[in-house]
Amino acid sequence: MHRLVYIFFLFSGFSSLVFEVIWARMLQQVFGTTSFAISTLLTAFMAGLALGSVLGGRLARRVGNQLKLYGILEGSIGIYALLVPLLLGVLPSLYAPLFERFMSDFYLFSLLRFAAVFAVLVIPTTLMGATLPLVSQWLADRRRIFHGSIGLLYGANTLGACLGCFLAGFVLLPSFGLQATNLIFVAVNLALGATVLASFKMIEEGVSADALLDGHVEDTLVRDPAPLKSDEVPGAALPGWALRLTLILFGISGVVAMSYQVLWTRAYVITLGSSTYSFTLVLTAILIAIALGSVVIARVIDRVRRPIFVFAMLQALVASSATVGFYVLDRIPGFLYDRARETITSVGEIYAYQFALVALVVFLPSLFQGMSFPVVVRAVNARVEQTGEEVGTAYAFNTAGSIVGSFAAGFIIMPWLGMQKAIAAMILINLGAAMILSAMELYQHRHGPRALAMALALGVGLALFVVAPPIDRARLSAGMFRVHLAREVYSPTSFETSTPEILYYEDGLTATTSVERRGGGVALKANGKPEASDGADMDTQILVGLLPFVARSASEHVSIGQEEAAMVGFGSGVTAGASLQWPLERLEVVEIEATMVEASRFFEHVNHRPLDDPRHVLIESDGRNYLEYTPRTYDVIVSEPSNPWIAGVSALFTVEYFERVRQKLNPGGVYGQWVQLYELHPDNVRRVFATFLAAFPHVHAFSSKAKSTDLILIGSEHPLEFPPEGFERAWSIASVRAELERVGIEDITELYGLMFMNQAEMEAFAAGAELNTDDNGLLEFNAPHDLIFYSIGELFFSSHYFSGEIYGDIRPYLSGWPDDERWSARRVARLGRAAWVAGKAELTEAILLERGLREARNLDGALDELLDVLEADTRAIVPAARRTFADPTDPLAELAHRASGEDGARTVLDALYAQQKAPRQGYDGRRGLVHALALMLSGDLKGAARQLDHLGDDAHITSTELYPLLAGQVYKTRRRYREAYEALARAASQPDLKNADASPQVDVLPGSSTP
Repeated sequence: MHRLVYIFFLFSGFSSLVFEVIWARMLQQVFGTTSFAISTLLTAFMAGLALGSVLGGRLARRVGNQLKLYGILEGSIGIYALLVPLLLGVLPSLYAPLFERFMSDFYLFSLLRFAAVFAVLVIPTTLMGATLPLVSQWLADRRRIFHGSIGLLYGANTLGACLGCFLAGFVLLPSFGLQATNLIFVAVNLALGATVLASFKMIEEGVSADALLDGHVEDTLVRDPAPLKSDEVPGAALPGWALRLTLILFGISGVVAMSYQVLWTRAYVITLGSSTYSFTLVLTAILIAIALGSVVIARVIDRVRRPIFVFAMLQALVASSATVGFYVLDRIPGFLYDRARETITSVGEIYAYQFALVALVVFLPSLFQGMSFPVVVRAVNARVEQTGEEVGTAYAFNTAGSIVGSFAAGFIIMPWLGMQKAIAAMILINLGAAMILSAMELYQHRHGPRALAMALALGVGLALFVVAPPIDRARLSAGMFRVHLAREVYSPTSFETSTPEILYYEDGLTATTSVERRGGGVALKANGKPEASDGADMDTQILVGLLPFVARSASEHVSIGQEEAAMVGFGSGVTAGASLQWPLERLEVVEIEATMVEASRFFEHVNHRPLDDPRHVLIESDGRNYLEYTPRTYDVIVSEPSNPWIAGVSALFTVEYFERVRQKLNPGGVYGQWVQLYELHPDNVRRVFATFLAAFPHVHAFSSKAKSTDLILIGSEHPLEFPPEGFERAWSIASVRAELERVGIEDITELYGLMFMNQAEMEAFAAGAELNTDDNGLLEFNAPHDLIFYSIGELFFSSHYFSGEIYGDIRPYLSGWPDDERWSARRVARLGRAAWVAGKAELTEAILLERGLREARNLDGALDELLDVLEADTRAIVPAARRTFADPTDPLAELAHRASGEDGARTVLDALYAQQKAPRQGYDGRRGLVHALALMLSGDLKGAARQLDHLGDDAHITSTELYPLLAGQVYKTRRRYREAYEALARAASQPDLKNADASPQVDVLPGSSTP
């Protein structure tokens, strides 16, 4: 019957871990997600466990029936858990004045925050910590088995914690949310407590019956038992100095164990991605191994006569097995690359594979760590009646070590040494502990074979450590958790050979930040995920910093200049630099990771050095938490978070956050947020839009460039106006105009063309979608799956952009324009061109047709140019090619005509390549023009664009009739709309084209209907 106790304790560990996860997430909503805030939560939780283990150990000797008290404690935990949400509801009102008054004093503020968290958690965590010594004493008094029972008890509790970790992360929170899961486990704990109280008498009677059958009735239920036989003695009493040293070393092993957990977790979020599931997988793997280690050693622990020797061997084994990380960690991206290129049929399949990759590194060290607790209890426990107290003391030392380890690893060791050297330091500490324990054992019990075994174990561990290779940081941060990189960006050859230059690499408090140079571009990464660059991301980084100011300036009721603004996230500093081109008065930039700010110096060639601007105020904090409690309000707030699938970042996409931001806006204020919608399922895109719409009554969605999946959401409590000259006020600011010109915007009207969805379109698209809240975490739990089936999201954007239907329709916002201004030929031309260079030719046609200007000529030069471009876009390539190569003496004329004729483009390419192998960038001169023509007609539009780019500086080629027409149509299909417009405008201005047959183009752009 005593085996029921193990089942009870399994459920105890299960519920305790779930409560820890739930309460930590709830508290993070109050205190933020900075490393110091999270460390405060973890420290307070573990401090309560340590306190409970000490108090429980002392109480274990004084109570009549520890099992009954255990049942009462479990029920009490359930009752208190019911109150936790109510207590947390009070905390913000208490925390706000502390934040405002003491935030500048880091140490005092941290102490006050710890006191607030500890006050909330001290009762339930102390009760949790008291359960192990109480039940250990109960088992010891019954003497069914002794230290083995404690090992099984610890193993069952840890296994329950493992189940709680896995189910909380993968099932409970995604399915039920925080509040419902908390209520479920309130019921679980109350049921557990009631079951223990209802059955403890039956268990006692069952234990007595078992003892009678085994012939040990005299030992059962005896509070003051007779002396034990020699083979039943718990353990030989250690000398006082040895006992203290053993406990200290066990505490140090707790430091190391928790440090490993912190370091491994960082390594795996770099290689597997920073989603909530990566954290869950790492912790689950560690807990499984610890539980298994405790259970395995429990079966033999009562026969161990030299536990100090075993403890020393375990420390050496932990060190030896931990060196596996040096051989495996930087290979994991390669394993993921190989797996991603195969068929993946389910989310569970890839997570199972990732779990196996985690276990490669963490399983053996954690297994040996799990064996240590029963061994240490065997070493320090010499008297049955003191079992509970000594178990509690050992547990308290180890938990205290874990507190130190969690803080030191994250805040001191890793930032100081870096992840690789920090792991090495932990291995050396394990080896040092093994040496001290070995010396202590040999001092007390000289034994040749044991000395040889210890020397061998230490030698092997040291040898493995010495020969371990360094971790390849570039490969470690390759980001292969993003499946599309493996499938579409890297070939097997390029993945193995393409190594970027590492300009900067630092393991920060919340993320590992790196700056890489690949080719001529520089990219900023956080935990292996690119966050910014000086190339393709520049449009988004600049526009998200300026568009909210431009949108606000369109209202005639607000003044321009002297704005107070806030920004969440610093990144490369490009966005802050862009915002500072506006004549604002103050820009507060809240950045959670200091290494990001350090890394921004590698972007000073593009970011205007915002840190040197006196209007720029850098605040190192959690952006959401800062906006929650700062008393300041703002005219503009800009947020540039990372992707919503990243744990922590997803909190910047909830309705509660958006509502708080709205409350922080001054009248007429505008909020702008960068939203990376690539790799997101359409359902999650709808959730983002629906959540934003729920908080802001007036919204718009803009793309950062033509047909981009980087969007900028604009929200306000007041209508966003589009008066005839609204954006012109912004364009009149020289620094703003220059900044917009950096991303190719030549006319402020082009911002109209970048509208992705107007408000009505957003509302229709998001209708019926669930809101993403702090409680349900829909994006945090659902978006990571989209990394695997990213093609669904890509298909959504392709269908949206290339459906042939009008989207981002600006016309509903132009109804207030006076007719004489609204539809002047010049204004129509500007609007039409803005739509066309944004890839929205359908909208251009609709604007022209609506105003009866589709066939109008000679009303305005800009309108004539637009109409010419539309006509050139439909021109057939074949006649232009024949006219360009009309000279029969030209040796390339035959090839050009064959490309246009029956022999086909493929035959022409073969002939060209037979004459001369094509350089990577393409041929020079007229041969290159024929090559581009054949490539386009064969369907290789990427190759055609590359060849045309190469010819772009050759005036003899660009002045031909064929080149601008070919370039315009190819560039349009390659989404290079601005270049396409300019090329087609040049083509339309050529006399040959103006006089050419206007027959429509047929079948000259294979595949042009798709992106």
